[in-house]
This record gives sequence, structure tokens and C-alpha cells, in this order.
Amino acid sequence: MDLLEACCKSRVLWEQVSRCLDKAILIVDFDGRILFASPVVESTLGYLPEELAEREFSVLFTVEDLDYLYPNLLYLVQSFSVFEDELMLTRKDGTRFIAQMIIRTCSDPSLNCHVAIVSIQDIDRQKQLERFLEQSHHEDFVKVANGIAHEIRNPLVGIGGFVRRLCKICESPGGHHDRYYGYIMENLHKIESLVKKIEFFARLPVPHFSQVSLEDLVGELLALYGKKAEEREVTLTTDIQDQVLLLDRALIARVLSILVENALEAIAGPGRICIFSEVVKENECVLSVMDTGRGIPPKDLPHIFNPFFSTKPQGAGMDLAIARRIMKSHQGSITVQSNGGEGATFALHLPLERRRKIRTCLMNEE
Repeated sequence: MDLLEACCKSRVLWEQVSRCLDKAILIVDFDGRILFASPVVESTLGYLPEELAEREFSVLFTVEDLDYLYPNLLYLVQSFSVFEDELMLTRKDGTRFIAQMIIRTCSDPSLNCHVAIVSIQDIDRQKQLERFLEQSHHEDFVKVANGIAHEIRNPLVGIGGFVRRLCKICESPGGHHDRYYGYIMENLHKIESLVKKIEFFARLPVPHFSQVSLEDLVGELLALYGKKAEEREVTLTTDIQDQVLLLDRALIARVLSILVENALEAIAGPGRICIFSEVVKENECVLSVMDTGRGIPPKDLPHIFNPFFSTKPQGAGMDLAIARRIMKSHQGSITVQSNGGEGATFALHLPLERRRKIRTCLMNEE
């Protein structure tokens, strides 16, 4: 038995076969008119198959996507291009859900026309579960980090107080108590600083986005580190293509501060730090911090963004982990290029537009 031929001859058989599929299937003409809907559309979209017949394909899309995304999908269909992606759709009752949609075009000799076959799978539940698991893991980490920070901070306060008392008791002419006291307090401050970094890493604030000029942001950084760089005989230069991006100003400023601080520490003598930017691809601005310091050994490069990994003898390695988390919260990323002894370049990859191009401009006008 030729199943394809049998399905073509028998609508009943085709409907029974299509019920076995876990995806809703639509056949749409090049003008966006629905010619056929499989029985699964009822459980996925809330429509009976006959309710969708002869209706516009646009009925499934959100209001926000009618200006760009929907026309672009029709354009892809008419261009015989394949589309496969996740997007937001609406059911008959108006509720929204995340769907995996695949669109392929084909020719129908019997109808003497071209049509698009649309596959729709409801993945909303799957996405919710993924977010739940991710959030659960994050919450567990936050609890552990907060617990560690709390358990360390309380003893620190007590130790600091008793050290001050002992220092006063042990005061004597020509003694070493001042030096010992200074050494103890310096290390207590280091531990306290580490605790604060762990807390910040665990409780990273939700970004508050606003329009930020890169030129202004980097200018503020120069004012902050100019004197410090001069004292270390480090030339601090910039080459910024002024670009206005949607950022959390304070969080990105923190990332840049981390990179400049690390660069200053990596330069033993006279050297140079350059902060520069460029627009790459179509939707990405790259803001880089380059230094002429000691560089990073190749064996360490895969690990430098991991919490507590550090190439410094007395470092805890939280700063770059914080930088990576901040960049991830901006839907961006941070990368590094370095050869040991030849300096390092850290690049912040920032999206110019967080929405995909297919949702922001019409393809047929390009």
C-alpha cells in the first residue's frame, strides 16, 4: 500500500494519519490564506480545522508581529526560503504561547500553484520548565553563597574587634604590634571584599536599561582611572565610535572598571591600555580593552571566567565571573585573546538591537 497515494485519495485516512502527528500542520498559499489545517490545530491553537480554512494566516500572530514578522514570513515563502525558529503565537481564546514553527514551500501540480507547509509545535510548557530548572539552580546557588557570606562575615567582625583590643593591650615601645596589626587588618579587608563580590555575583541586580552613549561612558572611566594610570606610567587611550546603546549604565561601567583594573595590574612597568569600539556584523557593537601587560597563558584561557579561578597569587577570581554574568544579563558576551607575555584584549559583545532583524524591518525593502 502506498500511504502517500492513499492519503491523497482518502480525506478520512489523511485526517487519521495527521492526528498521529504531534505538530499542527497548515497549508498556506503565497498570499497567506490557509487552505488546510490538520486536526491537531484544535489542541494546539484552539481552532477546529474548518474554522481556519480560508482564513488569513495572520490570525495566529500577535499584534506586535503584524508589522514586520508576518510580512517577512510571507516574503520568505514567496522567495522559496525555509524558516525555522521559535516565536510567540496566539490561540483562539487570545492566550499566547511559544511555538516552534517550520515553514517550507512546495509546488502542487494538481492545483497548479505553490503552497507553504507550516508546522507548529507548542513548546511553551517546555520553555517554562527550562526557566523553572534554571531559576531553581540559581536560587540554590544564591542560598549557598548567602550562607557562606553570612558565616564568614560574622566571625570577621569579631576577629577585627578582638585584634584591635589585643593591639592596645600589647602596645610597647619599639614593638612590632603595629606591623602585625596592619598585616592582619589588610587580610581581613581582603576577605571582606571577597564576601561582597560573592554576594554581588549571587544577587546580580536585574538590569535597568536606558540609552547610553559609549563615548560618555568611556569618558567617565578615563576620568576615574586617568591619575592612577599616570602614576603607574601607563598610557590610557581611547578610540570610540560613538554609539548609543540600550544598557544598564552602572553594570557595564562595572565591567569596564574590572577590565581596566586587571589591565593595570598586568602591566609591570611603563605600558599602554587602549579602549576602542567597532560595529561588527549587522547587530553587534564590540567594546574592547587592550593592554600590553604580561598576558594570559594559553592553558589558563578556558578557565579565567570561572568563579574563584585566578592567575594572581593572591586573587580569588570573582571579578571576571561577575563581568561574564553582567554581559549575559545584557544578552551579550565577553571574550578574550591573549598570548602569554604579549598582553591581552578583552572584548564586550553588545547587541545594538535585542530583537531579531526579522522583527524590526521589512525584508522586501532591503
